[in-house]
Amino acid sequence: ELVPLKEEIDFVQTYISLQKTRFGDGLQVNMRIADEKKQSRIVPVTLQNLLENAIKHNVVDTDTPLVVEITTIDGYLEVKNNLQRKKMLETSNKQGLASLQSLYKYMSKTPVEIKETRTSFLIRIPLIEV
Repeated sequence: ELVPLKEEIDFVQTYISLQKTRFGDGLQVNMRIADEKKQSRIVPVTLQNLLENAIKHNVVDTDTPLVVEITTIDGYLEVKNNLQRKKMLETSNKQGLASLQSLYKYMSKTPVEIKETRTSFLIRIPLIEV
């Protein structure tokens, strides 16, 4: 099942509000979504899963805010955050991103891309046109 990107954005706004209540200015989420891409499709709850992943793996506080940029570019939804790994990680089975990649293999010929540098973590999700 796929949902329009606009619906996914509307859905994730509630999650972002809840996390902003928890972290205050320690969490900054900036969205720049091209209007013409809002009817493209993605798998439901993709954005929330990616935000949860960023929060789970990184330090989030007002002194060192976690900044998440959500944009559309070149047929992809990009979710990028500054990298500030936690020293002690909550339990992780390391399967979240692998599951997402596997799921999108069935939905699109364009693969999910994951790029990590010393300072940032980027996930590119293919937008599916209908």
